This record gives sequence, C-alpha cells and structure tokens, in this order.
Amino acid sequence: MTETSNQLMQRLAANTRVGYSFEQEFYTSESVFKADFEHVIGRKWIVAGHVSRVQNKGDYFLFRIGSEQIIVIRENEASVRAFFNVCRHRGSTICSAESGNAPRLVCPYHAWTFGLDGRLLAARLMPDDFDKAANGLFACHVRVFHGLIFINLSVDEPDDFDATFGDMGPILDYQGIADARIAHAGSYPTDANWKLVVENFFECYHCVPSHPEFCSMHAAESIIAVGAGPSSGPAEAIASFTPKLKAWEERAARQGRPIGNIDETPDSSHLRLLMQRMNKEGWASETQDGTAPAPLMGKRKAADGGRMHLSFSPFTQIVADDHFAILFQFTPRSALRSDVEMIWLVDGRAGADQVDIPKMIWGYHATTMQDKVITEDNQAGIMSSRYRPGRYSDQEGSVIKFQKWYLNQFGLARAE
Repeated sequence: MTETSNQLMQRLAANTRVGYSFEQEFYTSESVFKADFEHVIGRKWIVAGHVSRVQNKGDYFLFRIGSEQIIVIRENEASVRAFFNVCRHRGSTICSAESGNAPRLVCPYHAWTFGLDGRLLAARLMPDDFDKAANGLFACHVRVFHGLIFINLSVDEPDDFDATFGDMGPILDYQGIADARIAHAGSYPTDANWKLVVENFFECYHCVPSHPEFCSMHAAESIIAVGAGPSSGPAEAIASFTPKLKAWEERAARQGRPIGNIDETPDSSHLRLLMQRMNKEGWASETQDGTAPAPLMGKRKAADGGRMHLSFSPFTQIVADDHFAILFQFTPRSALRSDVEMIWLVDGRAGADQVDIPKMIWGYHATTMQDKVITEDNQAGIMSSRYRPGRYSDQEGSVIKFQKWYLNQFGLARAE
C-alpha cells in the first residue's frame, strides 16, 4: 500500500533525534518536498523582491518557487499585485520574460487579455453563457512592507501579516529599506535541498574552515558566540560576549538605532530572528579593509559600527551594516534544487559614483560562492548509502531549533 504524506512524515520524525541531523529522506525525497510545499513553503510570507523592481505602472517580474511562477506587477501608484502565471483558458503561462512592462497581461496562446488587477477583459469567440467575471487570474496574497514585497501562496487566509512582522518595522525604517535602491544582484543556484541551504546559513561552526573572507571581517569571539544568531553558539561563549554587546547597544541607542533582539522559539509561525551587534574592532563596514563602500544608509546621522541580522523566516534574511544591506532569498525549487539570490541595497540617495560595488560585495559574494560548494558537497554526501544522521556541535544550536520548528509545521514531535 502506498505510504501517505502524513505517514511518511510521521515515520521520519519517529526516527529523528534531537541533536542529530535529519534522516536522508528529509533531504532527498520528492515526496517530502511535496509535503514541505504543502505544509511549510506554501504557507509562509516570503519576500519575492524589492519594490524598486516595479516602480512604474505595468512593471513586473516573475518569482519562481517550487513549480509555481508568480507575476509580481505594479497595478498603480498605490498597489502591487501578484498573480499565478496561469491563463484561465487552457493553462498557458502568460509572461515568459523574467521581467518587463505590460499595460495589460495578454496570453500569447489565444490572446485572452487581463487587466493589471487580474480581471479578464477580453476573450474572443466565447459562448454567450461564458462569465468573464469568474475567469480572472488567480491572485496570490501580497503585501508591501518597508519596500519589501511579500507573497503567500496559501489558498486560505494566511497568518496575519501585521501581527507577524509589525514589530520589525522600526529597524527596517531606520535602515532605510523602503527608499533604498538595488546596487547589485547576484544569483547562486544551488543543487541541494532547501533545508541544507538554511541549516548552513543558521550555523557558523563551518565559518572558520570554510570562510576566510567572512572571518577576516568579524571578531573571532562573536563568530563563536553569535555567528548565526543569538542562540547559535555555546552558552559560555554567549555569556562572555554579552557584556560587550550590551555596552555597544547602549552606545548605538544613544545615536538613534532601535535596539532589540528577536529569537523566536520553535513553536512560532515564522521562526523570526533579529540580532544586532558591533562590527570587528576598527571595522566601519563589512569589507576587506573595513572601510565604507557607500554613504550612510537610512536615518543614520553617524555610523555606530553595528551589524544587523534579521530573519523574516528561514527563507528570507537581511544582513546589514551602516552602509549597505543584503537581502538573502532562499527559494525552494525541488527536492535537490534551491535558488539562492542576494540583493545588495544602498541608500536611495547614493549616486552610482558613491558606491564601490567590488568592495561592497567582496566578502559576501565570496562567502556565498563557498556556501554553494559546501552545501552541494553536503547534498552529494547525503545521497550515499552510507549516510547516517550526525551529532551536532555546541555551535549549531540554531540548526536544532530550525529542525524542531520544521517538524512543528507538521504537528510532529521529535525524539529526545
């Protein structure tokens, strides 16, 4: 008898121990990926891009997630819409270009024409009883928040957006995300399961052996204590680092930075995180030589030497310092494929001649290229018949928390 999705996940959870990596099928099975999409990926608010990509009426881009294509389009000055890229006639995709401008959305197959609000405007030679009003495009939940375009694929009403993310508004406002401009974008498609991509990002146990550029930009004690968030390191290292962090927070608060950490538990809806800390001593920015690659960003009057890591969910992260911000997008595509995208944002008032792009991207471009290699190697090893779940270190606490959160999305407990 064929195993159901629920039976599959229950079986895998029963064989999974806290403090150990997942069973092989979690990372390799298309059946698990299908369950992931139904219970996790398709129910979360995920950032599709920055609003500057759709500045003018009719501007659009495609956001691909799993097998879905979502048209994100500017309807008018006040509204951004999102639609599934599926014609209501016979299912053809409507937009084939990755981005562009369209006064209307016209299916290239039979010329059915839709407005920017998704309504069906014209369908040639249809029977008299055909109801155009019932054949508009399928809409996707969408919300623009401080310049970030969030989508949610849920058929039902999704988690309340304001209740979920409203408290992150002050730091996004201070960073100037809404009025920022895209200075550079990088794509790092990764042949690995999305959970491996996330788990790699949620720990810094690998940073010293794998990321010389990243480590050169950060103090060794902060990498060990909070390299991947407030609860990612050993308890002793966190306790030793905390007094220095508190002293910096007090200085930064006097300069106007909103201070506060978020470290959600595995029973939360989105596993959000907000960690702010100081840069390496003498480093103004996360660059090779520590000097600024761009003007101050957002509402700052002066640099405070700080760094922010904000996680809306495991799928969307922002890392930012005084001079630039990076939007990380980890988008699941299949059991063995993930899209990793990075968008570097600078202050919207910064001219092209004021931004040193090679300097700005040096550290995180190198780090993400390295992450692509080590994550793909991790996936290749997991495919082996000799793979067995391995024990986590004291520096991988955030991975354990992520795995508990993931299982909670299915209502599954994990053996201690």
